[in-house]
Amino acid sequence: MTVVQLRRVATTRVSNVNKHSVEGEPAVRLCNYTDVYNNRVITADLPFMAATASPERVTAFRLLDGDTVITKDSETAEDIGVAAYIDQPPSDLICGYHLAILRPGPLLHPRFLTWSMRSGPVRECLASNATGMTRVGLTYDAIDRSPIHLASLEVQRKIADFLDDQISRIDRVVSARREQAALADSTFDRLVLEAIGGARACEDRRPSGLPWLGTVPASWPVLPVSSQFDTALGKMLDERRQTGAHPLPYLRNMNVQWDRIEIHDLKVMDIAPSDYTRYTVRAGDLLICEGGQPGRAAIWDGAITPLGFQKALHRARSRGRSEPRWLLHCLRAAVAMNAFAGENGVTTIGHLTGEQLRAQRFPFPDPQVQRILVAELDDAMAQRDQLKAGLARSTALLSEYKQSLITAAVTGDFDAATASGRRIPE
Repeated sequence: MTVVQLRRVATTRVSNVNKHSVEGEPAVRLCNYTDVYNNRVITADLPFMAATASPERVTAFRLLDGDTVITKDSETAEDIGVAAYIDQPPSDLICGYHLAILRPGPLLHPRFLTWSMRSGPVRECLASNATGMTRVGLTYDAIDRSPIHLASLEVQRKIADFLDDQISRIDRVVSARREQAALADSTFDRLVLEAIGGARACEDRRPSGLPWLGTVPASWPVLPVSSQFDTALGKMLDERRQTGAHPLPYLRNMNVQWDRIEIHDLKVMDIAPSDYTRYTVRAGDLLICEGGQPGRAAIWDGAITPLGFQKALHRARSRGRSEPRWLLHCLRAAVAMNAFAGENGVTTIGHLTGEQLRAQRFPFPDPQVQRILVAELDDAMAQRDQLKAGLARSTALLSEYKQSLITAAVTGDFDAATASGRRIPE
């Protein structure tokens, strides 16, 4: 193979078609950034955006069968140059803004061009030549200097056929891994709901009064959160009042994820020692998101003392009878069942206020029952997490293998033109 610059074997055209409709302009379908980023192949059956474009832009930026489209601008250099192949597009499909059309010349097989743009050398070249601060982009020259490994058209076709087959196989395995991970999550959510509803309790049942839960064991009281937990909102951050006299790290909404608290990027605000009782957390406190995903919660382990919390979070502290982890699982079940949404699925509480949290009702069985069920759920969660970690490792290996396979094939590091099926790593 010989290495040539892209400009010698293809033409580049950067689109300037925006997402808008102007009266009097021809109606078009627009291929946008996300269409290219999320699809390896662009076909007529994708749900393209409706727009308009001037006749001149329709002529200049109409996508043709065999074109390659790449992402030209992005927030990070790693997302620059993502390529998609155009396969029998509709006649009114136009390339949108932040994208570039690459049209192969007579020396370049169309599908081989797309795979070449996905190879390691080209992606590295594009990333290193992207310019910008808050947003990075590619110039014509940066695109046109992409290194293309050129072989005969027949060899290019065989390489493209090989990669079409092998990468499709890998993508199917990756998709199956993701479905397994989603199934693990939904299975665990079902276990949580069954535990919260006392599905295995051997006693009569009665209505819980909670539409999303159904019935509960007759002996289980359904009580407001305020009866079992003391709740408080954190301190409001007022930049104008930050003097630096009493700096203290604090938790924000984004620090609290389901059953884990991330502390690698803690911010600091003034919290006077006299306010520690009100605005700090201690080990065993449950932190609950007030906004974002209302109800998302995690328990603080006490790794940092003292530690504040912002008004975007509720602190729930047990009054002595009920387990914080029981309330965490109750909230998990409520969120999974969309308990905070109306009949049409629209969220009715964009923010879980203190009053709403205190009034929210859940089953609160005897403390011993709570502890037993929490232990069972924690074991199930550990098994789920172990399974998902294995699936994530497998997916990462497949992604690495896919990239190395593309690069090796288009650069001639192995003879893909005569290769048969290769074993996909598990």
